Amino acid sequence: MSRGYTRTVDIERARYLVSAAGREALAGLDAELGAVEAVALSRAMRKRFPPAAASALAEQLTLRHRARSRFEETRELLLTAEGLEMMTRAPVARRRAERLRMVGLLVVDLTCGVGGDLMALGEAGVEAVGMERDGATALLAAANAGGGAVVRGDAARPPFELAGRAVVLDPSRRTGRGRTFDPAAFTPPWEVCLRLLDEAAAGALKAPPGIDHRAIPAEAEVEFVQLGRVLREAAVYTGPGVAAGLKRAVLLPSGETVDSTEPETDAGGRGGFGAWIADPESCVTRAGLVRQLAHRCGAWLIDPQLGYLAADEPVATPLAAWFEVLEVMAFSVARLKETLRRRGWRPGEVRRRAFPVEPDELLRLLGPMNGEPVALFCTTVGGARKVVIGRRWKET
Repeated sequence: MSRGYTRTVDIERARYLVSAAGREALAGLDAELGAVEAVALSRAMRKRFPPAAASALAEQLTLRHRARSRFEETRELLLTAEGLEMMTRAPVARRRAERLRMVGLLVVDLTCGVGGDLMALGEAGVEAVGMERDGATALLAAANAGGGAVVRGDAARPPFELAGRAVVLDPSRRTGRGRTFDPAAFTPPWEVCLRLLDEAAAGALKAPPGIDHRAIPAEAEVEFVQLGRVLREAAVYTGPGVAAGLKRAVLLPSGETVDSTEPETDAGGRGGFGAWIADPESCVTRAGLVRQLAHRCGAWLIDPQLGYLAADEPVATPLAAWFEVLEVMAFSVARLKETLRRRGWRPGEVRRRAFPVEPDELLRLLGPMNGEPVALFCTTVGGARKVVIGRRWKET
């Protein structure tokens, strides 16, 4: 890990951090110290605290500083480097907690880490218990969850029956060689997670957004959840209230959704470019719901193999960004550069689908430009490389 800290916290350090003395010491420290370079911070802490306490406090300040970009409130959280990496963003955790609240069962978070989902469940009024393999992390999780119950155990072999309970599972996607995208290499492995879901009365299984749709059980439903511009997870749900086979795109914090039960646009419809072009959010494309969004917006697919939509008029939706089409041209760096300069435009953003040139590389090839910012859509339609120049729609 960066800044010289380990990925986990040892048990003695955890005991100090959850103690009254450790909590009082952390509360009395300026949170801005977390931005100080690691060696200097440790040196400063040792002027005020014994070496072991100084090291533990310095690490917490650094981790909390790193966590600010992820979480609304981090000053009171006790963290580990690994726990911070895996911790669910608060709006995502709250959505999951609300779904599980409606099930009305005791929830067991089998992979609770430092307690992100456990805290959200408690805030939603859900009776919940956490389980964590690492003893030090379990102590921190219990403290973060306000003294909630956290037991030690291996998620793959829970020390209690799951029947009649709901479970939360977030398998680790890191191995000794780094991040893995192979579900069989998750901890617990994907097949073990599915078995645990099957044993429980209900459950939520977190997966990476790129999970193969074929790995999702037919009896489950899945939500592809995006927070802001970042696609965060594929959440697989089982149990009461679940619609088997349903796929849903979820955009947070707005809460806007589209799902596979909605009507689709005609696959053999109009096609080609229109007066407006729309780029659906990642949650929509990853969930495979572009046709449903097109029908909702009265739009059509420019090409059946692309995610871009076209329409005669834009339709306000958080699930897509709309642009007025200014030019459509065959791709050529020289021709594109000449057109932009002649029209007094400059590329403000570059979007691409099914196109071999990276946005940064295209900007480098075009060189510095002045003028009104426009969007460049680089794509391939019917085997031909195209560039659409568009002006972002500003809703009134």
